[in-house]
Amino acid sequence: MYTRLIINPTAGPADKPDLLTEIVDGLQNQGIEAELCTTTPDEDGEGLAAEAAKAGAGLVIVAGGDGTIEAVARGLMHTQTVMGIIPLGTRNNIAASLDIPCDLTQAIQTLVEGESGRFDMGKANNHYFVEVVGVGLEATLFPCGDEVKEGIKKNYLTAFKSAFSGIQTFLQFKPHRLVLRLDGGRMRRLRTLQVNICNSPRYGVQFSLAPDAKMNDGKLDVIYIDKPSKWDYLRHFFKAMRGERLPHKRLNIHRAAKVEIRSYPSLEVHADGQCLGTTPITVEVVPKALLICVPTPELLAKFVDESYIHGWTQQAETVSTDYPSISF
Repeated sequence: MYTRLIINPTAGPADKPDLLTEIVDGLQNQGIEAELCTTTPDEDGEGLAAEAAKAGAGLVIVAGGDGTIEAVARGLMHTQTVMGIIPLGTRNNIAASLDIPCDLTQAIQTLVEGESGRFDMGKANNHYFVEVVGVGLEATLFPCGDEVKEGIKKNYLTAFKSAFSGIQTFLQFKPHRLVLRLDGGRMRRLRTLQVNICNSPRYGVQFSLAPDAKMNDGKLDVIYIDKPSKWDYLRHFFKAMRGERLPHKRLNIHRAAKVEIRSYPSLEVHADGQCLGTTPITVEVVPKALLICVPTPELLAKFVDESYIHGWTQQAETVSTDYPSISF
């Protein structure tokens, strides 16, 4: 079977310079011979994936973070090529949403012993996404977040200025009037800071706004708080970072295949962190758009047992070191 490995050379821990060799060796040890391609600033992986599918690849393995995985997913939409995932990112939200382990050995084992299934993607106007669309405050803050992230790598003063700018934006941002229509039904009028439309349970800084979302149910999860305070908003997202749901009487959660949003005035929109302009916007699910290799329930149980045994072994070694044997 023709297999292509698409890897983001900038992904993965900085203290593992031989990670690429480790991945290739790990695949070969499992009997997977893959053609190696790397992403570049001009090629995020979408074109490489589409090219492989057109050439008849049975499997395209993507090794990288969520951004690289999203690009490869767009290239493989509506094809018979299976996408395999080796998570190398900081957050690895897509892998977590699909129960794909971040451990390299287990991720490669999933490619061999897992099963392929059809999963949904989303479409916001003409842009395809995997995780989430955000309308409102979150989309407005995204550029500041990116600048902080880049600034931490290169210039702490720039990071500080961007963080300060983000705080100012947050304090000045006010709830907006929105009109929301789900699946062509009645119009819902609300006033809010933010609407999220989730295809996956997790996104961003490990936000779990829609913990019950399924990536293969043909629906999108729509989440917002009507007439929130800034404190409500902060509590909502801090709870989501812990995988919890804010107990708020005006927290609304709906499921729909098509979501239409208009606002007064226009609000900024992002999809998986990419700016899409402003409202109005129509967001739709694209059912069964993508074949992905995921662990079987039996394989997941095996991984859990391995993690337990590994953790127990490490604990035993620590105890042995802390309490050395005594000779008489």
